[in-house]
Amino acid sequence: MKSKFLVKLSAFLIIGILSLNLEGTVNAYSDSSKESIPQLKGNSIQSNAWMSNTNFLQKQSFKVSAKFLGNNPPKANWVKTSYNIEANGIGVSLKGASAGSTSGNSLSGTWTNKNAWISDIAGSYKISGAPLTGSLNNTASFLARGVKRSTTASIFRLY
Repeated sequence: MKSKFLVKLSAFLIIGILSLNLEGTVNAYSDSSKESIPQLKGNSIQSNAWMSNTNFLQKQSFKVSAKFLGNNPPKANWVKTSYNIEANGIGVSLKGASAGSTSGNSLSGTWTNKNAWISDIAGSYKISGAPLTGSLNNTASFLARGVKRSTTASIFRLY
């Protein structure tokens, strides 16, 4: 019985030490996804996602954007960014969001700009409980000249 406890405790301590070392090597997590639009030659849709690499006891920050790039046309009827952030672990919940809305262990929101080429949003939130992993998914979409297209950027992280 005592040896099982020591094995579990050792594993927990090793994971904790590794997460502290990883935090020192990565300042932030980011991803970007870009899709060409065949119906609109020279245009593309780009999704960008960024989240801070901060200890879960600190305030977390994020930024997302949707970009309609090109000159045919230079602006879309609308450009939208839709994001979802999750933290998974023991008793985890997200709270105190400066953008979007929280529900349990997730935070989500959207932002739409009309007659524009970009839609972006940045915010922060706090985590309670003991998170092990986290994710951020951002979907960029648009409507221009009757054409709709989307692409998604995704981040996975350890706390």
